[in-house]
This record gives sequence, C-alpha cells and structure tokens, in this order.
Amino acid sequence: MERDRAKPYGRCAPPHDRGGFCLTETALYWLVLLARLRRTELARDLAELGMYSGQEQVLLQRWDGRGFTQSELAGRVQAAPATITRMLQRMERAGLVRRERGRGTRGGRVFLTERGWAARDAAESLWLRAEERLVANLSGSEYASLRSLLTKLGD
Repeated sequence: MERDRAKPYGRCAPPHDRGGFCLTETALYWLVLLARLRRTELARDLAELGMYSGQEQVLLQRWDGRGFTQSELAGRVQAAPATITRMLQRMERAGLVRRERGRGTRGGRVFLTERGWAARDAAESLWLRAEERLVANLSGSEYASLRSLLTKLGD
C-alpha cells in the first residue's frame, strides 16, 4: 500500500486526506491537554495533603452555616450523584465533612468540619498556585481575555 510507506504525520492525517485539518491543532485539543496537565499536577499536590482529586471541588464551594444537600453539591461540581455520594463517604471518613439528617427529609445536609475548613484553605492555596502556573506567561490583559473567552465558551 502506498499509504503505509508515506511519511508519518503523527496523530494528524496526511493533509490531502483531511484538507490540511489536524485535530491536534484545535482549541479543544489544547484545552483538554492543558487541563489534564494542570489537573495531574494539582492531583499530585492534593495527594501530599491526603486528599483525592475532585475533593477540592467540594471543599472550594462557598460554604456557610446551612451546608449543602448532596444534590446541590452534585450540581455545583457537575458530578453524578453517585460520584458525590462516594466522595462524601470518603471525605467523611477522613474527617473533612459531616452529614446531618434532617427531620422528615431525605438525604440531609453536608457541612465542613474544622479539619475540612483547614483542608479547604490548603486546597485553595494549591488551586491558586496551579492557576499561577497555568497563566504565568500571560499579561494581565491576556489573562482577562482568557477568562472572558472561557466564560463565553461555557454559556
């Protein structure tokens, strides 16, 4: 086959097959690549604190004295309810959250413990450090533009 002997194009199809289009040059490809890279770094840092990746998403919510229901947390972090249930069970065993059953209600509410508040502060610091690594090469106006564009893409 002629194609087998052609110059390799890595993950891109030869230009004549796709009109010069290459998936590795798309915005989505770079967003996924950067997100995975930064997420891996953040997960490593969280593991050093004894936390699992994803738990910081729960910790970093705007907590108040009312706490959250599990379904509210699932919506806020865009996770399946079953995933939140398992995560909260693990966080409860670690002493980061406590769950209180409400009278006559299903599910009850979730609250941060003292240890959870301390972990939240640590997770926030790690998150901000990860953010700084992500945007280190951007000017202030480029950073503002990036945030604006990402917000627009999320609408």
